[in-house]
Amino acid sequence: MVNGILLIDKPIGITSNRVVGMVRRRLGRSVKVGHTGTLDPAASGLLVILVGVATRALDFLDETRKRYLVTIRLGEESDTCDSEGTISVTGDPGSLSAEQIDACLRKFKGPIEQIPPHFSAIKKDGVPLYRLARKGVFPSLEKRQVEIFEITVIRWSSPDLDVDVICSKGTYVRSLARDIGVCLGVGGRVETLRRIASGNFDVKKARSVDFINSAPVNDLIESTVDLTYVLKHIPLLDISDLDLGKLACGVWVDYPLKSATNEDSITVSGDRLYRVQDKSGLLLIIVRVNVDGEKAKLKPVKVFNVLSQRAIEEKHE
Repeated sequence: MVNGILLIDKPIGITSNRVVGMVRRRLGRSVKVGHTGTLDPAASGLLVILVGVATRALDFLDETRKRYLVTIRLGEESDTCDSEGTISVTGDPGSLSAEQIDACLRKFKGPIEQIPPHFSAIKKDGVPLYRLARKGVFPSLEKRQVEIFEITVIRWSSPDLDVDVICSKGTYVRSLARDIGVCLGVGGRVETLRRIASGNFDVKKARSVDFINSAPVNDLIESTVDLTYVLKHIPLLDISDLDLGKLACGVWVDYPLKSATNEDSITVSGDRLYRVQDKSGLLLIIVRVNVDGEKAKLKPVKVFNVLSQRAIEEKHE
Protein backbone atom coordinates (compact mmCIF):
# COMPACT_ATOMS: atom_id res chain seq x y z
CA MET A 1 0.00 0.00 0.00
CA VAL A 2 1.57 3.29 -1.12
CA ASN A 3 0.02 6.68 -0.39
CA GLY A 4 1.74 10.00 0.09
CA ILE A 5 4.18 12.47 -1.43
CA LEU A 6 7.50 11.54 -3.00
CA LEU A 7 10.07 14.32 -3.47
CA ILE A 8 12.36 13.89 -6.48
CA ASP A 9 15.38 15.93 -7.55
CA LYS A 10 14.84 15.93 -11.32
CA PRO A 11 18.01 16.21 -13.38
CA ILE A 12 18.39 18.25 -16.55
CA GLY A 13 17.44 16.49 -19.76
CA ILE A 14 14.35 14.49 -18.83
CA THR A 15 10.68 15.45 -18.67
CA SER A 16 8.55 15.50 -15.54
CA ASN A 17 6.23 12.91 -17.09
CA ARG A 18 9.17 10.57 -17.59
CA VAL A 19 9.91 10.76 -13.86
CA VAL A 20 6.27 9.96 -13.14
CA GLY A 21 6.60 6.93 -15.42
CA MET A 22 9.70 5.75 -13.55
CA VAL A 23 7.86 5.88 -10.23
CA ARG A 24 4.82 4.10 -11.67
CA ARG A 25 6.93 1.28 -13.07
CA ARG A 26 8.61 0.71 -9.69
CA LEU A 27 5.43 0.82 -7.61
CA GLY A 28 3.13 -1.08 -9.96
CA ARG A 29 0.47 -0.28 -12.53
CA SER A 30 -2.33 -0.32 -9.94
CA VAL A 31 -0.84 2.67 -8.08
CA LYS A 32 -1.88 6.11 -9.29
CA VAL A 33 1.02 8.56 -9.75
CA GLY A 34 1.06 12.24 -10.73
CA HIS A 35 2.93 15.48 -10.03
CA THR A 36 1.97 18.92 -8.72
CA GLY A 37 3.72 21.02 -11.35
CA THR A 38 5.95 20.32 -14.32
CA LEU A 39 9.59 21.26 -14.68
CA ASP A 40 10.96 21.94 -18.16
CA PRO A 41 13.42 19.31 -19.45
CA ALA A 42 16.16 21.97 -19.36
CA ALA A 43 15.43 22.70 -15.68
CA SER A 44 16.43 20.70 -12.63
CA GLY A 45 15.29 20.47 -9.05
CA LEU A 46 12.30 19.66 -6.93
CA LEU A 47 9.50 17.63 -8.46
CA VAL A 48 6.65 16.80 -6.08
CA ILE A 49 5.19 13.40 -6.95
CA LEU A 50 1.73 12.34 -5.72
CA VAL A 51 1.21 8.63 -5.05
CA GLY A 52 -1.99 6.64 -4.41
CA VAL A 53 -4.89 8.53 -2.84
CA ALA A 54 -2.58 11.54 -2.52
CA THR A 55 -3.17 12.17 -6.24
CA ARG A 56 -6.56 13.54 -5.16
CA ALA A 57 -4.93 16.07 -2.82
CA LEU A 58 -3.52 18.43 -5.46
CA ASP A 59 -6.00 21.25 -4.78
CA PHE A 60 -5.30 21.16 -1.04
CA LEU A 61 -1.50 21.29 -0.94
CA ASP A 62 0.30 24.35 0.41
CA GLU A 63 2.37 25.23 -2.66
CA THR A 64 1.53 28.90 -3.00
CA ARG A 65 5.23 29.85 -3.01
CA LYS A 66 8.00 28.40 -5.13
CA ARG A 67 11.70 29.14 -4.99
CA TYR A 68 14.17 29.02 -7.89
CA LEU A 69 17.85 29.61 -8.47
CA VAL A 70 18.20 31.00 -11.98
CA THR A 71 21.04 32.19 -14.15
CA ILE A 72 19.88 34.86 -16.60
CA ARG A 73 22.07 35.27 -19.68
CA LEU A 74 21.85 38.97 -20.49
CA GLY A 75 22.49 40.22 -24.02
CA GLU A 76 20.72 37.25 -25.62
CA GLU A 77 17.15 36.26 -26.41
CA SER A 78 15.56 33.09 -27.70
CA ASP A 79 12.14 32.01 -28.94
CA THR A 80 11.82 29.65 -25.96
CA CYS A 81 13.20 32.20 -23.46
CA ASP A 82 15.93 29.72 -22.49
CA SER A 83 18.95 27.92 -23.97
CA GLU A 84 16.83 25.35 -25.83
CA GLY A 85 15.57 27.69 -28.54
CA THR A 86 17.03 29.71 -31.39
CA ILE A 87 19.36 32.24 -29.77
CA SER A 88 20.08 35.73 -31.03
CA VAL A 89 22.46 38.34 -29.63
CA THR A 90 20.51 41.45 -28.70
CA GLY A 91 22.86 43.70 -26.73
CA ASP A 92 26.04 44.19 -24.76
CA PRO A 93 25.48 43.76 -21.01
CA GLY A 94 29.12 44.48 -20.13
CA SER A 95 28.46 48.09 -19.17
CA LEU A 96 25.57 47.33 -16.80
CA SER A 97 26.25 48.29 -13.20
CA ALA A 98 25.06 46.53 -10.06
CA GLU A 99 22.99 49.63 -9.26
CA GLN A 100 21.19 49.46 -12.61
CA ILE A 101 20.42 45.79 -12.10
CA ASP A 102 19.13 46.34 -8.56
CA ALA A 103 16.89 49.18 -9.74
CA CYS A 104 15.48 46.96 -12.48
CA LEU A 105 14.81 44.01 -10.19
CA ARG A 106 12.95 46.21 -7.71
CA LYS A 107 10.38 46.88 -10.44
CA PHE A 108 9.52 43.18 -10.52
CA LYS A 109 8.98 42.72 -6.79
CA GLY A 110 5.32 42.37 -5.84
CA PRO A 111 2.30 41.63 -8.04
CA ILE A 112 3.21 41.81 -11.73
CA GLU A 113 1.69 40.85 -15.07
CA GLN A 114 3.57 38.60 -17.44
CA ILE A 115 2.93 36.97 -20.80
CA PRO A 116 3.74 33.22 -20.75
CA PRO A 117 6.29 31.85 -23.23
CA HIS A 118 4.83 30.45 -26.43
CA PHE A 119 6.84 27.31 -25.77
CA SER A 120 4.81 26.24 -22.73
CA ALA A 121 2.19 23.66 -21.77
CA ILE A 122 -0.58 26.26 -21.52
CA LYS A 123 -3.40 25.36 -23.88
CA LYS A 124 -4.97 27.56 -26.52
CA ASP A 125 -8.30 26.20 -27.77
CA GLY A 126 -7.35 22.84 -26.28
CA VAL A 127 -3.90 22.66 -27.93
CA PRO A 128 -0.66 23.12 -25.93
CA LEU A 129 1.15 26.29 -26.98
CA TYR A 130 4.44 24.46 -27.58
CA ARG A 131 2.79 22.34 -30.28
CA LEU A 132 1.51 25.44 -32.03
CA ALA A 133 4.92 27.13 -31.69
CA ARG A 134 6.66 24.17 -33.29
CA LYS A 135 4.38 24.68 -36.30
CA GLY A 136 5.25 28.38 -36.44
CA VAL A 137 1.91 29.46 -34.97
CA PHE A 138 2.21 32.10 -32.24
CA PRO A 139 -1.26 33.22 -31.08
CA SER A 140 -1.81 36.38 -29.08
CA LEU A 141 -1.61 35.62 -25.35
CA GLU A 142 -3.21 37.40 -22.45
CA LYS A 143 -1.18 38.66 -19.52
CA ARG A 144 -1.35 36.68 -16.29
CA GLN A 145 -1.02 38.19 -12.84
CA VAL A 146 1.60 36.56 -10.63
CA GLU A 147 3.62 37.75 -7.66
CA ILE A 148 7.35 37.95 -7.01
CA PHE A 149 7.81 37.85 -3.23
CA GLU A 150 11.60 38.11 -3.27
CA ILE A 151 14.24 38.47 -5.99
CA THR A 152 17.83 38.67 -4.82
CA VAL A 153 21.07 38.95 -6.74
CA ILE A 154 23.49 36.16 -5.89
CA ARG A 155 26.20 37.10 -8.38
CA TRP A 156 26.65 39.43 -11.33
CA SER A 157 29.43 38.55 -13.74
CA SER A 158 28.64 39.72 -17.26
CA PRO A 159 26.87 38.28 -19.14
CA ASP A 160 25.40 36.06 -16.41
CA LEU A 161 23.14 37.27 -13.62
CA ASP A 162 22.47 34.70 -10.87
CA VAL A 163 19.32 35.40 -8.86
CA ASP A 164 17.30 33.75 -6.10
CA VAL A 165 13.56 34.05 -6.83
CA ILE A 166 10.63 33.33 -4.51
CA CYS A 167 7.40 33.62 -6.48
CA SER A 168 3.78 32.59 -6.60
CA LYS A 169 2.55 29.40 -8.17
CA GLY A 170 2.01 29.91 -11.90
CA THR A 171 4.99 32.23 -12.39
CA TYR A 172 7.04 31.57 -15.53
CA VAL A 173 10.68 32.23 -14.65
CA ARG A 174 11.54 32.16 -18.37
CA SER A 175 9.13 35.07 -18.90
CA LEU A 176 10.66 36.84 -15.91
CA ALA A 177 14.16 36.49 -17.40
CA ARG A 178 12.92 37.78 -20.75
CA ASP A 179 11.23 40.79 -19.15
CA ILE A 180 14.27 41.62 -17.00
CA GLY A 181 16.33 41.66 -20.19
CA VAL A 182 13.86 44.09 -21.73
CA CYS A 183 13.95 46.26 -18.60
CA LEU A 184 17.76 46.44 -18.81
CA GLY A 185 17.63 47.19 -22.53
CA VAL A 186 19.90 44.32 -23.59
CA GLY A 187 17.60 41.30 -23.73
CA GLY A 188 17.74 38.21 -21.57
CA ARG A 189 16.93 34.53 -21.33
CA VAL A 190 17.29 31.68 -18.86
CA GLU A 191 20.65 29.91 -18.99
CA THR A 192 20.09 27.56 -16.04
CA LEU A 193 17.08 27.02 -13.80
CA ARG A 194 16.72 24.99 -10.63
CA ARG A 195 13.66 24.71 -8.38
CA ILE A 196 14.76 24.32 -4.78
CA ALA A 197 11.45 24.65 -2.91
CA SER A 198 7.71 24.41 -3.40
CA GLY A 199 5.60 25.37 -0.41
CA ASN A 200 7.02 23.49 2.57
CA PHE A 201 8.79 20.95 0.35
CA ASP A 202 12.55 21.36 -0.07
CA VAL A 203 14.87 19.78 -2.61
CA LYS A 204 17.29 18.95 0.23
CA LYS A 205 14.87 16.19 1.24
CA ALA A 206 14.37 14.91 -2.30
CA ARG A 207 15.52 11.58 -3.70
CA SER A 208 17.54 11.20 -6.89
CA VAL A 209 16.30 9.57 -10.08
CA ASP A 210 18.96 6.89 -9.58
CA PHE A 211 17.38 6.06 -6.22
CA ILE A 212 13.96 5.76 -7.87
CA ASN A 213 15.31 3.36 -10.48
CA SER A 214 17.55 1.18 -8.32
CA ALA A 215 16.50 1.27 -4.66
CA PRO A 216 14.46 -1.60 -3.18
CA VAL A 217 10.75 -0.94 -3.49
CA ASN A 218 10.33 -0.92 0.30
CA ASP A 219 12.92 1.86 0.57
CA LEU A 220 11.03 3.80 -2.07
CA ILE A 221 7.76 3.37 -0.18
CA GLU A 222 9.37 4.45 3.09
CA SER A 223 10.57 7.64 1.38
CA THR A 224 7.03 8.90 0.86
CA VAL A 225 5.71 11.71 3.06
CA ASP A 226 2.46 10.78 4.81
CA LEU A 227 -0.70 12.52 3.59
CA THR A 228 -1.70 13.64 7.08
CA TYR A 229 1.64 15.46 7.41
CA VAL A 230 1.32 17.02 3.96
CA LEU A 231 -2.11 18.44 4.83
CA LYS A 232 -1.22 19.56 8.35
CA HIS A 233 -1.57 23.23 7.31
CA ILE A 234 -5.34 22.60 7.19
CA PRO A 235 -6.67 22.93 10.78
CA LEU A 236 -7.93 19.75 12.43
CA LEU A 237 -11.38 19.42 13.99
CA ASP A 238 -12.19 16.75 16.57
CA ILE A 239 -15.34 14.74 15.85
CA SER A 240 -16.77 11.37 16.86
CA ASP A 241 -16.17 8.14 14.95
CA LEU A 242 -19.90 8.04 14.19
CA ASP A 243 -19.85 11.48 12.54
CA LEU A 244 -16.64 10.59 10.73
CA GLY A 245 -18.39 7.59 9.19
CA LYS A 246 -21.31 9.78 8.10
CA LEU A 247 -18.98 12.27 6.42
CA ALA A 248 -17.24 9.41 4.61
CA CYS A 249 -20.62 8.53 3.10
CA GLY A 250 -21.24 12.11 1.98
CA VAL A 251 -23.63 13.04 4.81
CA TRP A 252 -23.44 16.48 6.44
CA VAL A 253 -23.04 16.38 10.24
CA ASP A 254 -23.70 18.87 13.02
CA TYR A 255 -20.76 20.55 14.69
CA PRO A 256 -21.02 22.46 18.00
CA LEU A 257 -19.49 25.89 17.59
CA LYS A 258 -18.67 26.13 21.28
CA SER A 259 -16.20 23.23 21.00
CA ALA A 260 -14.06 25.02 18.40
CA THR A 261 -10.73 26.18 19.77
CA ASN A 262 -9.58 29.79 19.51
CA GLU A 263 -7.05 28.76 16.89
CA ASP A 264 -9.61 26.99 14.72
CA SER A 265 -12.68 29.09 15.54
CA ILE A 266 -15.42 29.07 12.94
CA THR A 267 -16.65 32.58 12.21
CA VAL A 268 -17.89 32.71 8.62
CA SER A 269 -19.86 30.19 6.59
CA GLY A 270 -17.56 28.45 4.15
CA ASP A 271 -14.63 30.73 5.00
CA ARG A 272 -12.00 27.99 5.10
CA LEU A 273 -11.34 24.29 4.87
CA TYR A 274 -10.80 21.95 7.79
CA ARG A 275 -9.80 18.32 8.08
CA VAL A 276 -11.12 15.47 10.18
CA GLN A 277 -9.52 12.04 10.45
CA ASP A 278 -9.46 8.81 12.39
CA LYS A 279 -6.71 8.05 14.88
CA SER A 280 -4.76 5.95 12.36
CA GLY A 281 -4.90 8.57 9.63
CA LEU A 282 -6.20 5.97 7.15
CA LEU A 283 -9.42 7.93 6.76
CA LEU A 284 -8.96 11.67 6.24
CA ILE A 285 -11.71 14.01 5.07
CA ILE A 286 -11.53 17.65 4.00
CA VAL A 287 -14.67 19.49 5.10
CA ARG A 288 -16.16 22.94 4.72
CA VAL A 289 -18.18 24.56 7.49
CA ASN A 290 -21.70 25.86 6.91
CA VAL A 291 -22.69 28.21 9.74
CA ASP A 292 -26.29 29.26 10.34
CA GLY A 293 -26.63 31.41 13.44
CA GLU A 294 -25.34 29.38 16.37
CA LYS A 295 -25.48 26.11 14.47
CA ALA A 296 -22.90 24.65 12.14
CA LYS A 297 -22.72 21.70 9.81
CA LEU A 298 -19.67 20.04 8.30
CA LYS A 299 -19.90 19.37 4.57
CA PRO A 300 -17.49 16.75 3.14
CA VAL A 301 -15.43 18.17 0.27
CA LYS A 302 -12.93 15.35 -0.36
CA VAL A 303 -12.60 11.93 1.23
CA PHE A 304 -9.19 10.25 1.35
CA ASN A 305 -9.86 6.64 2.28
CA VAL A 306 -6.61 4.69 2.29
CA LEU A 307 -8.49 1.47 3.03
CA SER A 308 -10.31 1.65 -0.30
CA GLN A 309 -6.98 2.21 -2.06
CA ARG A 310 -5.57 -0.87 -0.31
CA ALA A 311 -8.47 -2.94 -1.62
CA ILE A 312 -7.79 -1.77 -5.18
CA GLU A 313 -4.11 -2.66 -4.91
CA GLU A 314 -4.81 -6.11 -3.46
CA LYS A 315 -7.18 -6.81 -6.33
CA HIS A 316 -4.36 -6.22 -8.83
CA GLU A 317 -1.64 -8.16 -6.96
